[in-house]
Amino acid sequence: MDIAKDLALIDQLCARDFPAEHDPYHTAWLGPGDWPDASDCYAYEAALVERLTERWGESDRWGTVTLEERIARGEVIPEPWAMLTALAIDVRTWIVSGGGRRVTVAVADRDEESRPQLWVGVTRSAPP
Repeated sequence: MDIAKDLALIDQLCARDFPAEHDPYHTAWLGPGDWPDASDCYAYEAALVERLTERWGESDRWGTVTLEERIARGEVIPEPWAMLTALAIDVRTWIVSGGGRRVTVAVADRDEESRPQLWVGVTRSAPP
C-alpha cells in the first residue's frame, strides 16, 4: 500500500487527455486490490482522502442512493456516475484547481460477496 504511488496515479489521470467520447472519464483501482481485511481498505481511503483534502480542500460527499432510484425509474445517468452507483454507496468528489476536472474516490463495497476495493475516477462532468 503506497499512497504516494496512488497520488501519482491520480495526477496522471488528471493530466491525461480525455477521449473524444460524449462523457469521457478515466478510472483506476487504488491500493493493493486484495486488502488483508476490509477495514484496511477504509483506513487507506481515509488516509488518501486526507491527502487529497490537503491539495484541493474539503470534498463534496454524497451518496449514490438517489442516482440508484433514478436509474430504477429508467433515467439514463451518464458515466462514470452510473457505474459508480453500482459500485459504491458513499462518494467523495473534489474539483481540481486549474483544470475543471473532478476527482472522485469511493470504496466499491456494494458487492457483499467481495472484499471492498478503492476506486478513483476523473471526469469533467458533475454528478447528475
